[in-house]
Amino acid sequence: MFLFRANANQQLIRLSINKLLIMPSRMHILAVPALALVVILSFSTSAYSADESVKIIAQSSFLDSEGRLNFVGTVRNTGTLPVQVIVGLEVQDENGIRMEQQPTYGRIIWPLNDSPFKFVIDSGTASQPFIADIKEVEVTHTTDAIILNYTSMAAGEERAFVGTVKNNAPFDIYNVSVFASSRSENATQLDSVRSNLIPVLKASEEQPFIAFTDPAVESRVFYYSCAGLDLDSPITTIDAGGGKFIAYDLNAAAQVSEIRYENETDSIAFGIRPYSPTGGPVSLMIPQASQDQSVTVALDGKLHESSIRDDGKTIYIDFFVPQGEHQVQIQKVASMP
Repeated sequence: MFLFRANANQQLIRLSINKLLIMPSRMHILAVPALALVVILSFSTSAYSADESVKIIAQSSFLDSEGRLNFVGTVRNTGTLPVQVIVGLEVQDENGIRMEQQPTYGRIIWPLNDSPFKFVIDSGTASQPFIADIKEVEVTHTTDAIILNYTSMAAGEERAFVGTVKNNAPFDIYNVSVFASSRSENATQLDSVRSNLIPVLKASEEQPFIAFTDPAVESRVFYYSCAGLDLDSPITTIDAGGGKFIAYDLNAAAQVSEIRYENETDSIAFGIRPYSPTGGPVSLMIPQASQDQSVTVALDGKLHESSIRDDGKTIYIDFFVPQGEHQVQIQKVASMP
């Protein structure tokens, strides 16, 4: 569920169904020697995909310290829907020609966002990477669940990418990592990096991360760009107060913000903006509190047309949201008649 609101030091990641930086003043960064002869090839690419909204915008290659050929690059999504992208690379060695495929570092690329990729080839030669597959996905992008904060300038002797991630949601998030593109002073992409894995980021918890560029090119790193998060889809709950939590499953091709429980109206409330310029459907599932529970949907303070049904355990709520930004209330979600 991510759209970015960032400056050089701060970026707010918007979470889907797929942090304030205070760095320690004495953070120790280990030095790793650069051992390889570096070969950098840079390309400015304008069209690698039949879908013009998803394309490779930059790529380069280098030999690492073990003599392996590394191909790195960045994929951009300028479309209106989130996508999953597979990048392909044709490799030829003594065994013939084979096709390598890798997903982008971000499992989902949100509209108007980028994600790096990387191939490491043990032997042989390779052609330029290309977009092998694009899959549009309908996932909810919760805009304020995780806060990513970092310094874009390379840090320490190792020219590392450092920062913190904070879980701003009321539920735990699992298998969190941070990715970015390492760049030279003239903006050439040198490498694609991924941080240490954070197995569990508990609600309201903040943890540091660090990612390293390959030693073969680290001395040339000036700054990092295209930063983002990769994580497992969370089990979503809302704090209803008094030690009570409401589980929910929200699905929409939209940006969603400020999901909360409003006690005055017994409502799950949130802001929403569909990706599509024509609006889009929203589906929500919540536990059924009673057989006679009467749930309603309000859009921008007015009763909104919706389809609501239950099976005795779960209430299924479906409705359509027009284009633009709106406020939604799902009323009487926990009340007993």
